[in-house]
Amino acid sequence: MMMKDGAELHRAQRAFRSVLDAFAHPGTVHEVEPAPENPARPIALDAALDLVTRLFVDQAVTFGVADSEADAAAAYLTSETHARRVALRDADFIVVPARADAQTAYEAVAEACRGTLVSPEKGATVLVGCARLVGVPADASAAEPAEPAVHVVALRGPGVADVNRFAVDRIDWLNARAARGDEFPCGIEIVLVDVDGRVVAVPRSSQAGEVR
Repeated sequence: MMMKDGAELHRAQRAFRSVLDAFAHPGTVHEVEPAPENPARPIALDAALDLVTRLFVDQAVTFGVADSEADAAAAYLTSETHARRVALRDADFIVVPARADAQTAYEAVAEACRGTLVSPEKGATVLVGCARLVGVPADASAAEPAEPAVHVVALRGPGVADVNRFAVDRIDWLNARAARGDEFPCGIEIVLVDVDGRVVAVPRSSQAGEVR
């Protein structure tokens, strides 16, 4: 990630720690401080998704964008990071803006590279923008999440003592993840980022399902 000043560097360092904590505790909500408004940023990328994307994407990796106006977002990210844009199925990182429709998001997750048994680390990371993420306490009613987060997702697996739950406004990514049928250690990592800077990580090692 290219830094323009000390404030941006410190913001990125705090955000990186938050994202690491999110991966260490899958299914729990963490926060990053969105970057200031940037007139060069295309409408497809909100400030929080932009910041989290640039934590991962640099000149050493490839990326793709799943959006109806992907070219504008890709040109911006290439300018900011010097990373190379490739087809979604070949990308190390896939960016799905919050405004992407359900079919676009589903197909992006479905196409993401799963890696191989020899090199599972080559599995893609999909950064999914959403409107809102909300933590759901273990003793709370899963049937009544705060609007507009209307789907409750439960995670189990490494890093989770019993079950971690969160509510999110979109479920297309989860449906596509389930349909892939990846077997660990192959699979994809998913990072959900809402417009206010809340972040949830869903590692390839996690079992995830919607609470109905």
